Amino acid sequence: MTTSRTPAQLRGETRAQGLAPHGPERVARAEELVAAAEELPASHPREGRAALAEALLHLAASRALGTVAGASAPLVARALDLQDAQPDAFGEDAGFALLWSLRWAVEDVLGDPSVPAADVEEWLSVMARRHAGAGLSQRAVHAREFMVARNFGDSRRAARAYDAWLEADRDESADCAGCELAWRGQAHAARAQRADAAQPGSGAADDEAALRLWEPVLRGDYPCTSRRSALLADSLPPLLRLGRIEEARSRHVAGYLLVRDAPTAGGGVLASHLEFCARTGNEARGLEILTEQDAAHRRPDVDPAGRGAWRASVALLARRLVELGHGDLPVPGPGGSARTAAALEQEAASLALEAAARFDERAASGHHRAAVRARLALRPCVSRLPLGVGPGTLPQPGAPSEPAAADPHAMLAEARRLSALGHPRAATAWVAADDAVTRAGVDLGQGEQAEVLDHLAMLLARRDPAAGAARFAEAARLFAGAGLPGEALACRARAVFAASFAPEGTAVPPEPIGALCAEARRLHAEGRVGTRHATAVLLTGARMRARELGPWADGDEEDGTPFDAARGAPDALGPAADALDAELTDLIALAEPDREAPGVGARIAEATETRGRLAAQRGAPARAAELLRSAAELFHAAGRPWAATGPELALARLLMETGDHKRADEVLCGALEEDRGGHHAARTPHDRARLHLLHADVHAAQGLLADEAAALRHAVHECATAREGDVPRAMLRLGGCLLALEETDEAAAVLVGALDGLLEAADETGIVQACVWLGHASGRPEQLREAARLLHRAALRPNPWQDRHGRAVVTHLAADTHRAGHRFAEAEKLYAGAEELWRALGDHHAVIRTIHARAWLARESGAEVGESLRCMDVAREEIEAVLRRPDGELAEEQRLRLRLEVGHTFRQTAELLIEPVPLPLSGEQGEAALACYTQGIAYADRAVEAFRACGEAGLHEATSAELRAAGLEADLGRYEQAVTRLTRVRAAYPEGTPDPHGTVTERMSEAGALEVRIENALS
Repeated sequence: MTTSRTPAQLRGETRAQGLAPHGPERVARAEELVAAAEELPASHPREGRAALAEALLHLAASRALGTVAGASAPLVARALDLQDAQPDAFGEDAGFALLWSLRWAVEDVLGDPSVPAADVEEWLSVMARRHAGAGLSQRAVHAREFMVARNFGDSRRAARAYDAWLEADRDESADCAGCELAWRGQAHAARAQRADAAQPGSGAADDEAALRLWEPVLRGDYPCTSRRSALLADSLPPLLRLGRIEEARSRHVAGYLLVRDAPTAGGGVLASHLEFCARTGNEARGLEILTEQDAAHRRPDVDPAGRGAWRASVALLARRLVELGHGDLPVPGPGGSARTAAALEQEAASLALEAAARFDERAASGHHRAAVRARLALRPCVSRLPLGVGPGTLPQPGAPSEPAAADPHAMLAEARRLSALGHPRAATAWVAADDAVTRAGVDLGQGEQAEVLDHLAMLLARRDPAAGAARFAEAARLFAGAGLPGEALACRARAVFAASFAPEGTAVPPEPIGALCAEARRLHAEGRVGTRHATAVLLTGARMRARELGPWADGDEEDGTPFDAARGAPDALGPAADALDAELTDLIALAEPDREAPGVGARIAEATETRGRLAAQRGAPARAAELLRSAAELFHAAGRPWAATGPELALARLLMETGDHKRADEVLCGALEEDRGGHHAARTPHDRARLHLLHADVHAAQGLLADEAAALRHAVHECATAREGDVPRAMLRLGGCLLALEETDEAAAVLVGALDGLLEAADETGIVQACVWLGHASGRPEQLREAARLLHRAALRPNPWQDRHGRAVVTHLAADTHRAGHRFAEAEKLYAGAEELWRALGDHHAVIRTIHARAWLARESGAEVGESLRCMDVAREEIEAVLRRPDGELAEEQRLRLRLEVGHTFRQTAELLIEPVPLPLSGEQGEAALACYTQGIAYADRAVEAFRACGEAGLHEATSAELRAAGLEADLGRYEQAVTRLTRVRAAYPEGTPDPHGTVTERMSEAGALEVRIENALS
């Protein structure tokens, strides 16, 4: 590689690259700079050596901080040799940087088990000697000795090094205080893990100590933000051991987003997230993480310790899959090839122990293998912990490998049994039975044919009512031919009911439902059909009449509609409702004598539920509540707890609408608790999701955000398990709730998943809301990267936008997110697109905001200040052009807002000029800085004038701009001018000025603080 750059230019490039984000791109660029430095011409040997020294140290830092195992030790060794041979290559800064890089070299060789223990000790000795020779504290050295002792399993040496570490002085060579807290906490957590493996619970004190040490770092009290993602993962095992499950859940959800695609994420960090999933009933989420991480960018030659921890967690997850009956499930294996879960458990455990053995052989101990075995032996902490993200469930185990081998008669019997119970799984059982019969070529009798046809028609009628009605009619003929008049009669009623949903013009059975009901009563009185069949027909007729009064009365709408009762509306249903209620009462009386017969008790419950819904719609909430509660109890008494979901939801919604949130909460808690208490399989996941969603509504109505979030997590989990329901919408709501709770990290992770799903569903309203909330929640680089990807996808999605305003909002937000993530080129394109969209909508204020943003973008991306000033000039021209329009074309309020925008534009121009200028002002740079400050003050003055011209509406903005100008005057030492400005601010607020929002008080406080600053400077 040839270069025409001078040593000074190369050193400048190296220092500029030091500001780039860590990762593979920075490492590659650093390698290019080293190669360029090596080929510098010999005409300036001293400067060339200095450029090479800086490039080597930059590459060492980039590898150490930008990849999991950076191979920095050889670079540091080369830099040491260069310093010994050519001391003049290292100035004061480079010499200190070389000393600092020794810690990376020690950690580098320590993490590579192929490096002999003697070489690790030699590097530690070099670090100690060099620090001592430079007159620096040994604190960082003792910290590395502690790491070495822990890695070698030497607990006595580790204890001595730990004490020496904390006793040594802190000087400029000491590690970041946050990093030290992280390492100390890790030591406590490791000790707790060993103690807990020997005797569960015995390491609690160490776990608590670890979490206390980590808390300030996680809280953001220290600048080492890169530690946060690792500590979120490190804290998962201690929290699980302590039973603090909810905290662990939040840290997993928030933490995994930060490391999911991070090139610097180690296997140990990922292993903790996988272990968490295996221990909290989130095996499906764990399998998702395994699929994302294992086959992609994790190389076996990188981060051997982390890779071993990852393999141990993979084995733990695979064991859980086997225990749950998923041993034959295909899962990703090493190298990306598929394995069964059972095979992966053995292979991953073996690889983890092999990796640990390499470290143990170097240290002549069993320390690492013991840690792996302890991890492999871990058991679940809870059976199920809803997360609010990820898949809900794994594929059902136990499916026959050869469907043709199933016994069709046994499957028919099982489907018949489930139907007799009214079980939710009955429908799928009939489909499976029909498939088995077809595969086996079994000839069924006329009655059995009718049975199968009847139940398949129920499924068909949901998507094609007319076709379903025809099937019901055919089944009725078969039942009649088989001598089953009760089944035939009920089937005829179902045909009429299905046909009532068919589109207009579709042929329907000729017999009216009233005639069928009369026939059912007559045949029942004659003893020719049983109570179960007669009540089925009568209930069908009642449901059809209820639908005519309103869909909610029949329960067609799953979660109901607002009650007239809640608004105190008068009964508008009149005699028709009276007649229906009487009909239902008669039906119950007819069924009562046979209530213990199979299915009859459920008919009574259904009729009671319809009466309750009808009473609610008629504006009788007390009566409705009584009937709905009774219906739920009757379903439970009939052995059909799943069927109680409808009346329980209706009752809770009625209580909520009438303001009785406490009783609504009790109803839902009772239903959910009963479901957990031994009948969890009774209700479908879809029904459990409905219960949790309504529970979230009840909590939201009372302002109980934390409880609402908990209910929404359960709802998301159940929707995902059911593979039906609006999972993205539930996640969106959960994300908004978490954002309101200021749980921004967890909110960001949930909203990422929500937006992904909403984009797939092309839900424009949801997309816009998710983009807005995700923009608010994303502040960390990893979050910004993911948010930028999704917002960019949303802004440029292939589906044509119906909501033009929403598209403009999303495009502008995407630009903001790219700008915040320092993706300036993409941000500029998106801002240009947003500006075009706002112009098309005629939103002048949004156009101006976009131009302002582009001005700031130019400044932040390193462009000349002139480019930013040109953007601000364009903004002012835009405002002036709009204001020149005839008076009738713009409302006065719009004109006022635009005039205020003139002041904001001047104010932002002042900030653009001043923000990047360092103080104090000195030398040549000082002259340029002085010019920027002087120009900034002039623009601040123009802002004051523009705001004052708006009268009362611009008063507070004018005083704010005046205070800013006063501060700038003080920065320049122009104290007299600053005091004059403060006097004008005070004069703007005569005594007794109204201050409803505290703005006057705020301005006076700012003025006072600046006055004190000036007095201190003059004294």
